[in-house]
Amino acid sequence: RDTLLLLGRSLKHGPPGPHPFPPPKDWKFTQHNPFKAIYDSDHRTVYLMTPRIQKHPFLSVFDGPDASASTGQRLTSTTPLQALFLLNDPLVHRQADRFAAALIRESPDNPSRITSLFSQLFSRPPTTDESRDATSFLEQARATGADPWPALVRALLRTNEFIWLD
Repeated sequence: RDTLLLLGRSLKHGPPGPHPFPPPKDWKFTQHNPFKAIYDSDHRTVYLMTPRIQKHPFLSVFDGPDASASTGQRLTSTTPLQALFLLNDPLVHRQADRFAAALIRESPDNPSRITSLFSQLFSRPPTTDESRDATSFLEQARATGADPWPALVRALLRTNEFIWLD
């Protein structure tokens, strides 16, 4: 999540300040109507407000720790929900769109954009085959009427090389 926000030029550094709780006069929480608000934030994930009664939606998909207990070590998991999140979630689409717009703004042509894309996602330049495949992907996406750069970004965000840290 933090990397998505960073790539989309949306990550806010530093603590976020107070969460926008409703005023106490509006609290109507009961045993059968518990507080379950989720507040969006562009700050680091460590600053997300997590009520103990439920996990934040992002943290539940990616096996975030239990907010009610100390977690000394987290297990590694790969689930279909994680793949679906990277395919469909509005956060991923929004940050991919912003990242693609930044690539277009900051680089003059497709070859330099592809190099910048691989550099920012994978910390390495693209291979000759990867450059050719990316160029072909852009052409095919354009031919189908899709916005090619956000589509390419989203495709690469789902690769093992991006998701897993060696």
